[in-house]
Amino acid sequence: MSRFTSRFPSMTLRRLVVITALASTVAVVSSSTALGALVGGALPAAGYTYLSLTDNEVNMTSGGVHLKTKGSTNIKTTYSRVAPNPAFTAGWHFHNGPVIVTVTVGTLTFYDSACATWDVSAGHTYIESTGEILNAKILPEKNAGITTVEWFTTRLYPEGTTDPVEAEAPCAL
Repeated sequence: MSRFTSRFPSMTLRRLVVITALASTVAVVSSSTALGALVGGALPAAGYTYLSLTDNEVNMTSGGVHLKTKGSTNIKTTYSRVAPNPAFTAGWHFHNGPVIVTVTVGTLTFYDSACATWDVSAGHTYIESTGEILNAKILPEKNAGITTVEWFTTRLYPEGTTDPVEAEAPCAL
């Protein structure tokens, strides 16, 4: 676990880390040329995790965006690669804070607690709400010709809590 110090005295450390994490997600989604270059070989091996612990409170409000933390917050970004497989499942779970999922290759299919589905495909991002119970699959029929589905998951959750948290299956898949 790393502790960061801010080189920007007018900006709190947490605000800097959150802005960096959110800007990185937007940059990945908004640049298909850069995205192609990243996916082409510059990404880390699957399962590589970036973890930071921030110490300062954040209170950012702008238009339709509001982000506020009340204490130390873990920010964890994971890069995943999984081959399309009908047996793969993320398992029913929820998060103790917001989660940003950015798909770079292929399509992830999400299931909510009523087993309704929605897809997030390459170049798109989904933001999960705190406490939202869901599951995800990588369905071969939605990923024809793709050898691995790839995505970044950025989780923000209070220090001292675990994330993600397993949940009882609310419906059968």
